Amino acid sequence: MNFDDRLHSTYDWPTPFSLIDSTLRKTLFTAGATTTMDGFVRIAAALGAAGVREESININWGGGVSPIPNEAALVQALASTEFGFRLNVYADTLLSDGENYQQVGMQQTVDLLHGWGVRTFAPGIVPPPNAAAKARQYQDLEEFFAYIQALESDATITLANVGRRDFDELVEACNIAVELGARRLDLMDSTSSLGPEAMKLFVRTFRERLVRDVPITMHVHDDFGLGTATAIAAATAGASPDVSVSGMSYRAGFAALEEVVLSLEVLYGVDTGIELSSLTELAHLVARESSIAIPPMKPVVGEYAHLKHMPGDVLGVITGGPDVFPPVSSCVSPSVVGGTAEWVWDSLSTERVAGALLESLDIDATAAEVSDIRNTLDCAVAQIDTYPRWIVAEDAIALTRNRIEELRMVAGHG
Repeated sequence: MNFDDRLHSTYDWPTPFSLIDSTLRKTLFTAGATTTMDGFVRIAAALGAAGVREESININWGGGVSPIPNEAALVQALASTEFGFRLNVYADTLLSDGENYQQVGMQQTVDLLHGWGVRTFAPGIVPPPNAAAKARQYQDLEEFFAYIQALESDATITLANVGRRDFDELVEACNIAVELGARRLDLMDSTSSLGPEAMKLFVRTFRERLVRDVPITMHVHDDFGLGTATAIAAATAGASPDVSVSGMSYRAGFAALEEVVLSLEVLYGVDTGIELSSLTELAHLVARESSIAIPPMKPVVGEYAHLKHMPGDVLGVITGGPDVFPPVSSCVSPSVVGGTAEWVWDSLSTERVAGALLESLDIDATAAEVSDIRNTLDCAVAQIDTYPRWIVAEDAIALTRNRIEELRMVAGHG
């Protein structure tokens, strides 16, 4: 069904297919994160090695005379080093709404960023308050393109809250940017206003109205738990998904790189250019550097994603090994994403599982010994009164070996 022609004939994937990654800026924006600049550099190197080719970051002045220090430091750290991806930098001083101007101007901003090594600039087109302001904004945009093109640089265009903007005004602004030379249009449904089906319609309609077919991306959050689904819906209509590792971001999180990539590769047959086996380590690297733990039930990379505790699942892993195929209670082998299947002994158990455990240890046990081992492990679990109430495989194996030795010593003395 996933590959039925009736479905695939409706898809209009971006060509060539690419992701735009926002892990670095989204990690910086995640409240309470402890990431150092060296940590950001390590994450950047891992993203490049995994196949990320487009990275998006921000730098904001917020009305002041200097940019936010941590954002400035991140731009400098990334722009001065080659990581294998193209870096585009949004700055709030590159373009105004045509009426409210900041203290720092466009040329001053471009000169500063260009001196740091930035070559792709990303002004944000926001709705102007009136017709006169719109005319000034478009004139400012034209001056921006002339200035960066003289520096042999290029531009992407950032457009926030697209699902809640006047659609005709949005298209008009984008067409002007395209005519001026925008390399890409980065659309953002900043407040998750579009469901997956509406997202498809939005992207298709938007692309039909462009004066020229240029690459577009779509940025979605996970407020409804639909971040991955909506990002993929956008991709089926021609917008490259904007993602971050583990969905790092403020609020309810973002479309998660590992979820979007694995879904596209396995369920849609799309080559995303990302090395699947790097997904687990990427998530753990971001968690280590940021001090923000991966939620246990996080899809693809969470602790529970490949954890087996149901009797039949534990039996399958014990008898078939962690890389058994077809994978136990999953449609994706953990090794595909760089993970491993692990089993634990918890409050659900059977003597059959206890017997399989003994057999895996090459212990020829009697029925009474099998029953005793099950009881021993169950009692050990019952004595645990904090989370997680389970015994990991190594401890279960050690308890089993020790108990068998005790039983046989007693039997020998008897």
